Amino acid sequence: MSKNQEEEKTQINTQVEEEEKVEKMGGKTDKIEGDEEEDTEYLKPNWDESVDRFDDMGLKEEVLRGIYGYGFNKPSPIQQKGILPVIQGHDTIA
Repeated sequence: MSKNQEEEKTQINTQVEEEEKVEKMGGKTDKIEGDEEEDTEYLKPNWDESVDRFDDMGLKEEVLRGIYGYGFNKPSPIQQKGILPVIQGHDTIA
């Protein structure tokens, strides 16, 4: 076996091992040991404001009519916390 063929075989084996690791982790590729603390800090919410009614969100009248027209009367918990920061132009991960 030539040197190039050996290197290619080693590369393939390494790639297969990495794919097996990812599969064992449920497809998650972003978890590396020691990054847990950094991840939890990054994902902490920085928005405490919550709105209990669609009417209090500052939505356009047409949007409110559509919301109520589809039978939604009260925002879900994620909508209560997530809609206002989006409207105000903040980056949002929900």
